[in-house]
Amino acid sequence: MAKLAPTQIEQLQSIGAYLRQVRQEQGLAIDMLANQIFIRPALLKALESGHEAELPEPVFIQGFIRRYAEALGLDGQTIAQEFRVTPVNVLPTPELLERADTNGAVAPEPPRPRPQMSDRPPKAASGPAGRSPLPLVLSLAALAVILGLGAWGLFGRSNGPSQANNGNSGTESPPETASTNAAAPSPTETAAPPEEPPEAEEESSAPLEAPVVVSANLSDRAWLSVVADGENVYEGVAESGFEETWTAETSLTLRTGNAGGVELSVNGDRAVVMGASGVVRTVTVTPASGVESVESP
Repeated sequence: MAKLAPTQIEQLQSIGAYLRQVRQEQGLAIDMLANQIFIRPALLKALESGHEAELPEPVFIQGFIRRYAEALGLDGQTIAQEFRVTPVNVLPTPELLERADTNGAVAPEPPRPRPQMSDRPPKAASGPAGRSPLPLVLSLAALAVILGLGAWGLFGRSNGPSQANNGNSGTESPPETASTNAAAPSPTETAAPPEEPPEAEEESSAPLEAPVVVSANLSDRAWLSVVADGENVYEGVAESGFEETWTAETSLTLRTGNAGGVELSVNGDRAVVMGASGVVRTVTVTPASGVESVESP
C-alpha cells in the first residue's frame, strides 16, 4: 500500500482523471491496455480513480503513469514527471527569522555641538586719567592715553587672529571625531548577509519501464541468486537491510536459501515474504506475474 503525501494524492487524482478521459475518447478498453503494457487491470483502475491505498510505492506509480500515457500516444515522460516521487516543502526556520530580525543598522553617533566663540575683541585697559589742576598732569594723562591706544592697536590686533585660530583649531576637533564615528560602519552593517538555506535536493528516480520488475528487501541474512533473461545478475550472501530492484524483458528467476528473510514485490504489487525461515525457495517472474506468484509455493 502506498503512503502518499497530500500533494502526491492531488497529483495522482489529476493525472488519473486525465488518462481516463483520453482512454474513453479513444474508445479503448482498460483490459486491452492492461495486456498491452503488462499492468493488471485492477492497478490501472486504481490509477485512474486515484485510490492510493490499492497502489504500490510512488516509484512504481510513476512508472505506471509513463507506460499508460505512452500506450495512449501521449508524452509519457512529461506526464510522469508531473507526479513527484518525493515531495519537498521548504519552510523558513527560526534561525533565519532570528537573523532577519537582527539585520538592522546602528544609528551613527550625533555630532557634538560646536562651542560658540566670542568675536568681540579684548577690551583695552584704559589708562589712568587723573585729574590735576596742573597742565603738566593733563599733558601726561593725554600722552598716556595716546600711548595706551597705540599699544592696544599694535598688540591687540596681532593677538586677535592667533587667538581666533587657536580657538577654531580646538573647536573643530570634536566635529571631526564625530564625523569619523558616523562614517565608520557598524558591526551589523559589515557583517556578511545570512546564508540562504540550501535548496533541498529533490530525489529523482527514473520510472521503471521494463515489463518485469522485482524488488527485494531482506529482514534477515540470506543467500540470493538472480537470473534476468538467462543472465546471472546477482549472486551472494546479503545481510539484513539489503534492498535491490532488478528488471527483465521476458523472465526473472530469484532463488534464496532463507525464504523467511526475503520480502519480495513483483511488478509493482504489494510486497510479501517468500516463505518460512530457512526454507530454500525459487520464484520465476514474467510480465503477467503478480503477488500470487510469490504467495503460492
